[in-house]
Amino acid sequence: MKHLSFILLILGLIIFLSSCQRRYVTYNSKGEPIYSTDTNFKDPNARQKDSTDIYGKGYFDYRDTIESFHMGYSIPRDSVYKVENLKAFEALNLLIKKYPLEPGPYLDRGNHYQNIHKYREAIDDYNLYIKLNPYNYSAFQNRGTAHERLKNYDSALSDYYRVTILKPRDTIAYFNRGVVWDALKNYWQAIKEYDTVVMIDPRLAKAYYNRGASFEKVGNFDMAVKNYEVAVTLNPQYKDELNPKIERLK
Repeated sequence: MKHLSFILLILGLIIFLSSCQRRYVTYNSKGEPIYSTDTNFKDPNARQKDSTDIYGKGYFDYRDTIESFHMGYSIPRDSVYKVENLKAFEALNLLIKKYPLEPGPYLDRGNHYQNIHKYREAIDDYNLYIKLNPYNYSAFQNRGTAHERLKNYDSALSDYYRVTILKPRDTIAYFNRGVVWDALKNYWQAIKEYDTVVMIDPRLAKAYYNRGASFEKVGNFDMAVKNYEVAVTLNPQYKDELNPKIERLK
């Protein structure tokens, strides 16, 4: 009986220690988790987390501050990655050398290039990623942004249209298309894009802000005022900037 109790005690300790052992996880090419207790565990078919996993469905908040509105929509991406860019580049370069057919590292390295304003290099990496995985809308979104920064507006529009094919209700892509049409001085087409944005999500203050600016540029001051007023209601931080403009246009 004593021997049996001792054996059961030992078995219990083994099970307990096994359950306490730290498990490391990676993912195969299908996105399925692979667990291991080996700290150096690397599956040859492992899928590295790419930007879709990290960023989620969007890259900026339409209801952010006026400062970030004027600075552009790369702020959250910068804040996540900029500090670790050099270290990340080293790791991504090694991954790409070791697993040249894995798409994820190309997308992440492209995003790092975009963070430091190397847009051509970013586009090269997005091209490689898209060649390996043409179904990730965020890759087209980010490549479109890089083209937009370089004022390659036709290419930017093409990428943003591709986003809306892959993800028809993506407000960022429609918003970005509006911004590009504004840059091309095609204000009525920009207004159509902003119409789509607010139809999908009527809470996005920045879309009303931009639509108001487009209406102002085509001389429709009544609609400009209406859109500015909605923008202020949704985001009171626009008040100091837009209220004087609203009074002037009335």
